[in-house]
Amino acid sequence: MQESIQEKFKRLFRDIYINIDPNASTWKRLKITVDFLWEKFRYDIELIDYIQYQFYYKKREERDKFITHGKLVEIIKICNDPRSRKYFDQKPLFNEHFQKYTGRNWIDTTKCSKDEVKDFLKNHNKIFAKCPDGMFGKGIEIIDTDSILDFDTFYKKALKQKLLLEEVLTQHKELAEFNQSSVNSFRVVTLVCADNTVKVMAGVLRLGRKGKFADNFHHHGIASLIDVETGIVCTVGVDREWNRFVIHPDSGKPIVGFKVPEWNSIVDTVKQAAMVHPEVRYVGWDVTIKADGTIVLIEGNPGADPDVTQIEDQIGKWPIYKPLLEQIKKQKKINNVGRR
Repeated sequence: MQESIQEKFKRLFRDIYINIDPNASTWKRLKITVDFLWEKFRYDIELIDYIQYQFYYKKREERDKFITHGKLVEIIKICNDPRSRKYFDQKPLFNEHFQKYTGRNWIDTTKCSKDEVKDFLKNHNKIFAKCPDGMFGKGIEIIDTDSILDFDTFYKKALKQKLLLEEVLTQHKELAEFNQSSVNSFRVVTLVCADNTVKVMAGVLRLGRKGKFADNFHHHGIASLIDVETGIVCTVGVDREWNRFVIHPDSGKPIVGFKVPEWNSIVDTVKQAAMVHPEVRYVGWDVTIKADGTIVLIEGNPGADPDVTQIEDQIGKWPIYKPLLEQIKKQKKINNVGRR
């Protein structure tokens, strides 16, 4: 349901109270509101941009450095062929096209027999059941297969929801030490440049909380930036309520300074994967490491939200992207002229 203008203003005032100043005067609230509306209509930002990037503290020069909603739309328009987005948005298609990098057993319940589904359940103690087009960690359920007492009912549900079933990965020991209930992972953003080389634009460590099976930032997870040159976590962790953590709040394991195991292999893997569909230049890869050190792609996101790459250090990343996007636009123009 679309949010009304009145509801938008209520949400804005609520965010001012919660995130900016609970004692804000009427004049201050009006000033912030006018400032946001100017940003919204002049620079195409969303309310969440204004709040999470703390624009109420920042001057124009600093604000311009952030990848906000309008700039993300621009990145996607310049970089990604919409005809190929399905290979990323549809989880079964992703697993098919990136089979080399998935590192796990899986089955599409809509494309196999009832007996094949039954055998899959017998061979795995725990599975992920995923809706084919779920986002932000939603549409995913972890199932203990011994708890499935009525297979026929489960099978009907799987067909109705077009479920993708995957084995639950046993993660690397160093990642499990942060939180064992979730598969902790990395968001690694790549860009296929104009010369068809692949550049790693950002890396993020994503950690789940005790009892949660998802580590997604939009699903109560904690995110912190990784220095892409060294593989070392270089910022504190941040959650969606803007709490900041030097150590994991449940396990006590240090976040800042954590050296990501197999980082060079992670970088090599996402660079190779980026060239499977190079017509989709901008992708945020969700990656983890299995217990044996194997690098595994969980999924690829061709509309990856830049929030988790800018919130932790409050530094906008647009200056990194802008010259590369200009080169891509120039190259596309040359290619179009050459086809005439």
